[in-house]
Amino acid sequence: MESLAPFHPRLVHFPIALSLAGVLFIFLGTMAPRLKAGWGQPDFWERYGRLSLVLGWLGVLAAVASGLIDQAKAPATPQIAQAINQHITAGIALLVALGLALYWPLRDEALWSERRHFWAYLALLALVAGLVGLEAWLGGKLVYHYGVGVR
Repeated sequence: MESLAPFHPRLVHFPIALSLAGVLFIFLGTMAPRLKAGWGQPDFWERYGRLSLVLGWLGVLAAVASGLIDQAKAPATPQIAQAINQHITAGIALLVALGLALYWPLRDEALWSERRHFWAYLALLALVAGLVGLEAWLGGKLVYHYGVGVR
């Protein structure tokens, strides 16, 4: 089992891809009717977007848990500790933002019909995409700049 450690780098790629795909699919589903583009049925894109976000949220949850476990093996320098804390903060913010993006359509019946709600939801999805990018950048900084998790 020790040969599989560290777990965290093995678990982060699918949540990144699924979260970004979910944001893109929902965006396509909501914009296709407004642009009158022939991209298929909007509910198809939204349904698969939500499925991707659910799977992405579960993957982020697993990545956060494995990252908290693997951080004990990181070198204990102030710079690395600061970078890990920033990475953890962004990861928890991503969990919350993804959770809100999944919960909001279930609770707001006016989400797709009221302009203000619609644009606020798209802003939340943009925040999710931005947090995914920030998380990936911070993780890359830990690996490529500080050598965390590299044997």
